[in-house]
Amino acid sequence: MKKFPVFLAAICLLLQPVLAEPAVLHAPQANARQYGAPLAESHPFEEAEDRLVIDFIDIGTGDAILVRSGGESMLVDGGVAFNADTLEQFFRAQMVGKIDYFFNTHPHGDHILAQRQLLIRDCLPGVFLSMVPMDYRFKEHQDTVAQIIKKGVPYHQVKNGDTLRMGQAVLTFFNDDRPVTNIPMNYRGMMLNITFGGRSVLLTADVTGESLALLGEKYPELMDVDILKSPHHGLNRLRAETYEHISPEAVVITSTKSKGENLAKQLIARKIPHYFISMGTVRLETDGSQWYLRQMPDTK
Repeated sequence: MKKFPVFLAAICLLLQPVLAEPAVLHAPQANARQYGAPLAESHPFEEAEDRLVIDFIDIGTGDAILVRSGGESMLVDGGVAFNADTLEQFFRAQMVGKIDYFFNTHPHGDHILAQRQLLIRDCLPGVFLSMVPMDYRFKEHQDTVAQIIKKGVPYHQVKNGDTLRMGQAVLTFFNDDRPVTNIPMNYRGMMLNITFGGRSVLLTADVTGESLALLGEKYPELMDVDILKSPHHGLNRLRAETYEHISPEAVVITSTKSKGENLAKQLIARKIPHYFISMGTVRLETDGSQWYLRQMPDTK
């Protein structure tokens, strides 16, 4: 009988809920809004481990995202033409050689022209991926296609639901492809869900408003991710219904603090950790179990 209390206590311990490990660990960052998020004082992964690395490169305002996994790499967008200087400097600093894929989410100049400039400079991808066909009649796109043809780079149009594997990472392309003619190009932009093991991140291009909300209803499994790239550089607040489909543990805002102020206020109210790329390139790493998020020092 004397052992009964000990036995009962053991049963109670077994019945207690197991606390799940946080999906996102943060490097301690001075002046960052981290809201008591779990911190890792040192790099949590072994260098030899297979992992996914995503860099949101500091180009001030704009999307220039380098994705690496399984020995392959992809540059998502790149910003305006003069951002090519920053991208080349970053590639050299990170010892990035050939890039396997350039992916253009939509052919607006602030997303495609740095890629065109890289093509001119013979920084050539293995394949150029785009949401539109090669003959799409849009000036910035056709200017880029001229360089693609001149340099002999293969071209491939990605469509809603296409997937691509880079090592263990699974990249799923999806967009608002409703057969309606009056939807702006930004809203039709190709989004990218990247999943590695049990972890995921969503690259939203410039998709906002009704299209983002509809995609949440249509593809809840692709929208419900750990980390979100701010839609349209964080220039817009997120509609309330968007938060019904996604509850990120961190947000990367691809602009300056002044331009991303409206979204930041919304994230502050919800106590969601967030980072501005203008304060330094934001790096995400995962081994498939946890993310490690840190901001590199601003070198400008």
